Amino acid sequence: KGQLMIEILVGLGVITTVLVFSLVVITHATRLARAARNRLEATTYANQVLESYRNQRDLDQKAFFDGQTCSSNCGTFGINATYSCTMSCTFSPAGAATQVEVEVTMSWDDGGNTVSVKVPTVLSRYDI
Repeated sequence: KGQLMIEILVGLGVITTVLVFSLVVITHATRLARAARNRLEATTYANQVLESYRNQRDLDQKAFFDGQTCSSNCGTFGINATYSCTMSCTFSPAGAATQVEVEVTMSWDDGGNTVSVKVPTVLSRYDI
């Protein structure tokens, strides 16, 4: 009679262990999925900022390269998280620039940690 009680307790222990382990795995997978979604969303917004800057270059290349304008704060974006955007530009050669190295950085808060994605590109002066 006592042996059945021990078998039931061992069985409950095994089931509890499996359920707890499953919960840990599901929680971790959910965190990873959220992080991947945020990273993808931030990269999409950074590419939109780069495309807008590329369009400025295409509208008037002379004014773009002569003015060497680069807004360091490109705003905030977000649906699932709030992304802060910053942009850095390095025009070269100095004086009569023919290209600009651009890096857009999207940063967001992920559970108390600041996470960021950087998307670099080079825009050149071209003749059509």
